[in-house]
Amino acid sequence: MMMDLKAFINHLPFSRIAFRPIISSLLRQKYAMAMLVLQIAITLAVISNGLFIVSQRLDILQRPSGIDESNIFVLTSSGFTKDFNPKTSIQIDLAALRQMPNIINAVATYSFPFSGSSDWDELQTVAGSDQNTVPAASYKLDEHGIDALGISLIAGENFSPSEVLWQTESNSTFPSVVLITSNLATDLFSTVDWSSVVGRTLYINATHSAVVKGIVKQLQAPWSPAGQIENSVIYPRVVTRNSSRYLIRTQPTILQNTIATTERYLSMSNQQRMIRKVETIETMKQQVYGPDIAAVTILLVVMIALTIITAMGIAGLTSFNVLVRHKQIGIRRALGANKVDILCQFFAENIIQTTCGILIGCLLAVGLNIFLVSQYALPKLPLTYIISAMICLYVLGILAILKPALKAMNISPAAATRSQ
Repeated sequence: MMMDLKAFINHLPFSRIAFRPIISSLLRQKYAMAMLVLQIAITLAVISNGLFIVSQRLDILQRPSGIDESNIFVLTSSGFTKDFNPKTSIQIDLAALRQMPNIINAVATYSFPFSGSSDWDELQTVAGSDQNTVPAASYKLDEHGIDALGISLIAGENFSPSEVLWQTESNSTFPSVVLITSNLATDLFSTVDWSSVVGRTLYINATHSAVVKGIVKQLQAPWSPAGQIENSVIYPRVVTRNSSRYLIRTQPTILQNTIATTERYLSMSNQQRMIRKVETIETMKQQVYGPDIAAVTILLVVMIALTIITAMGIAGLTSFNVLVRHKQIGIRRALGANKVDILCQFFAENIIQTTCGILIGCLLAVGLNIFLVSQYALPKLPLTYIISAMICLYVLGILAILKPALKAMNISPAAATRSQ
């Protein structure tokens, strides 16, 4: 039975490959091989790190903000006369907007996801400047705020009208109750039992106390500090100023029609102000994520270009070898080598070259990631991305040599008698 197993192994195509002559043949082309190996190494380093960066950027682009993005638009109402009363204007505008049939709700606020405008407060569960704090983006909304944003209240209650503070920009009084996001509740109170968090006291900037009245499922911060984008706190406040921003949520599928109607109504209802900066949330999101989209596009183009160039290099070198070894291949065929033996020889050469490139490429990939971590605070490169790039390069190499290898396989033994 042992003899049968040896006979079976000896009949396998790769068992008849003589690697020493193959390596010697490759070393005779050391400059061409060195260039190809370096090309493979650079491709692996770029692809592994590029795939990792693209994956991170795509996660950012696809993460939910917590609000009804597709049905919300914002506009700015700017008073320009001496008699313009900001508070009265906001109250009249909001009352009218909330009565319009196509509008679900409206709120006056300068802070919302993708606005890039917000204060950050330090929150803690025990008063005192020496206590551990959790940073959170602050939103100022009235009792209609969570409905206007389309966010979900998962525990506790919403603000009541009597709890909402109408303030000027110079008034910094903190309210007695707040709503917080579920992620912030976990960071502060180390629990996912939201009902147990409702009614508990937290401290704002070490001194101001407030009771948690409710927990909202998710509300992304207006801009993205590292690791804190899901931490938000909502205060029952409306800040009055000559230039006010309204966030308006419409019924599904009628956003554009509602924008035109609303802009026309507000422009005509009060001649002491102008309406400007009318934008949808989706448009603002595209503007905020524009650099990420550009980075993903550039990286994909670079990776595709490198892959094509590497494939062409592998195919070109293999085609050259077939051409210069035409008579040698014919002699091997005449001495008994079959077509599969010739095919396996070129596959073996490719695997040796690709393996050398991959070994160097792994070192380059780690080195490149160390540089990116130190310069741009990127996370460490997971091993899975290097392994994925390795598999891609092995497959790429086999596909690239397939056509010239098939051509070599079909060289007849008679080619050995022809002069070169």
